[in-house]
Amino acid sequence: MSIIAIPSVPLPATVRQSLLPLDREQWREHEHFLTSDARALLRNHGALKRQARQYHGALTHLLNLRDQDLGTGETQELARVIQQHLQGLLRNLHSHHGFEDSSVFPAFKLQHPRLSAAIELMEQDHQALDQLLEVLHLRSQQSAQALRLRSEVESARLEADHLEQMLHGHMQNEEEILVPVYLTYG
Repeated sequence: MSIIAIPSVPLPATVRQSLLPLDREQWREHEHFLTSDARALLRNHGALKRQARQYHGALTHLLNLRDQDLGTGETQELARVIQQHLQGLLRNLHSHHGFEDSSVFPAFKLQHPRLSAAIELMEQDHQALDQLLEVLHLRSQQSAQALRLRSEVESARLEADHLEQMLHGHMQNEEEILVPVYLTYG
């Protein structure tokens, strides 16, 4: 797998200047937090990052096993469950990003033109993330037998590392862009 560019954190200064001035520490105390899309976005991001962490953790567990334990029936059942988990994670990520690409981002560009450069950065992140998701999709289609080889588990964990880094950086930036607008404008 080639290295895919990870989103920059923090956002570039030129983009940061276009954002609404509402610090992250103020979000949960904002009067509209409980009724806004901000809460749903943060909860969704948290769930996606948790799923990615669980996938990464399961692969780390496999790597910590002795070579002779990688081929056991119990470990192969675990590998099958890990692949099912990855498939669910991929479905959730595609759904989340697809909704943003088709609805959220176009609406933000139209209603908040000052955020166009920031939204374009998020769209670029989605394109980079799509490349990694394609690699992970291919991984999810392999037989669970592939994870009996330490080299395959190491490759899968490296991909999971990249996914976690990309999600963390992208979602942090996306929240900085979207949440203040959700809280300010409802």
